[in-house]
Amino acid sequence: MTKHEWHERTADGEQIYYRANHHAGKWVFYSTLKSDPDWNQHEMLPLTVMESLREVLWNKHQRRRLPLKHLEQIDKIIGVLREKEAGEV
Repeated sequence: MTKHEWHERTADGEQIYYRANHHAGKWVFYSTLKSDPDWNQHEMLPLTVMESLREVLWNKHQRRRLPLKHLEQIDKIIGVLREKEAGEV
């Protein structure tokens, strides 16, 4: 199992932490606020957050810490999210 964590700031300025676990070919996503000790599981994260995850994974791949197939899986998920977003507009 590989675990990837990163954080961003919400519109209110509070830090939000994200976690993406890859195990047995499946991705599981979590998030939590700095003020909330519990992690919340998500089926899918928003497109902008997934793009941030891709950047984190790309940096790890550049340092030879992540196989390319994990990056390709995230690219497919981002492609599906972009198609859904384009269909809604």
